[in-house]
Amino acid sequence: MTWHSFLPGHIYFGNKVIQQNPEMFRGLGRQALIVTGQGGSARRIGALDDITQALQQQDIQWEIFDQVEANPSIATVRDGGQRARQSGADFIIAIGGGSPMDAAKAIAVLALHDISDDQLLALQFGEALPLVAVPTTAGTGSEVTAASIITFPEREAKLGIRDNKLLPRVAILDPGYTVSLPWQITADTAVDAYSHAMESYLSVIATPISDMHARTALDILGPQLKRLTASREIGMADREALLLGSLLAGMAISETRVTIPHLLGYTFTIYKDIPHGRANGLLMPAFMTFNLEKSQDPKVKQVLEYSHFKDLQELTEVLAQLCGPPPVCSEAERQHFVDRTTGNPSLANNLVAPDREDLAAMLARALQ
Repeated sequence: MTWHSFLPGHIYFGNKVIQQNPEMFRGLGRQALIVTGQGGSARRIGALDDITQALQQQDIQWEIFDQVEANPSIATVRDGGQRARQSGADFIIAIGGGSPMDAAKAIAVLALHDISDDQLLALQFGEALPLVAVPTTAGTGSEVTAASIITFPEREAKLGIRDNKLLPRVAILDPGYTVSLPWQITADTAVDAYSHAMESYLSVIATPISDMHARTALDILGPQLKRLTASREIGMADREALLLGSLLAGMAISETRVTIPHLLGYTFTIYKDIPHGRANGLLMPAFMTFNLEKSQDPKVKQVLEYSHFKDLQELTEVLAQLCGPPPVCSEAERQHFVDRTTGNPSLANNLVAPDREDLAAMLARALQ
């Protein structure tokens, strides 16, 4: 067996971890650009104040770019890159869910390189600014991945930039920042994290390291998904477990990359405005059915075992409660969704690479 693993960076995990370790920002630079979302949650939950106080203690200056929307567009990240250049930023701090972290990674590139969209997507750039990632949801795992997903409206696509230069130097995970999340957002992001663990474990490029992280994430997140269906009350112990499961699932998917639920799910997000994690969840039962029918690999059934689901039916029922009904799609829309997904090279990462008919069948099953 031959394999390679690359997971650099510092990870700080725990309540009040920034206050306890303000020196974590030392050595990254003298001027930070803080990238966060439009809604102002970073300030409401206290993360922004915690970070700026720590920066002040380290005599680091900062400016704030708070224009990131859900599913950040290429126009927004270009604005952020310009803001970074104008402020003289020499490192980036991302606070938020997957959208601010995705945006921040692209901003870290565009702050140093005036390049076209095609050049960005083709990774035709040199260095990127150092990045600190502070997740405020438990789902994306972007704080430990090298991927940035950006929306290109003119191409009607969410496209990924993946390069180890985008891996955050520092990941800061404080479960307290997730306490105020509404139940539905908690459920959507938990399902996203679970999909990372599932897709990684069923990847043909999985490694012993990614499998270890994925198995542990499944073990944590499966019971948490069931707990979310049983109660709308989410305690601190559950918040901590969800954040840890998300981190481990992110470490797993960073090694293996996404497969069918993410790639087909992007069409639900782009064309039906369904949150990313929920879109994945709507497709996961069909994805698992496909793998159970097409592959004899024991890892397929192990996903359910490690997740503490007695069978696929139980997983399907849990996801139905968390994700709700699928979108209504016309036949033309279904064909378009399959067209947009067919040919993506990451489809081949799954244990069984689907063809167009397989994708159409999975989509039909998911939309029943």
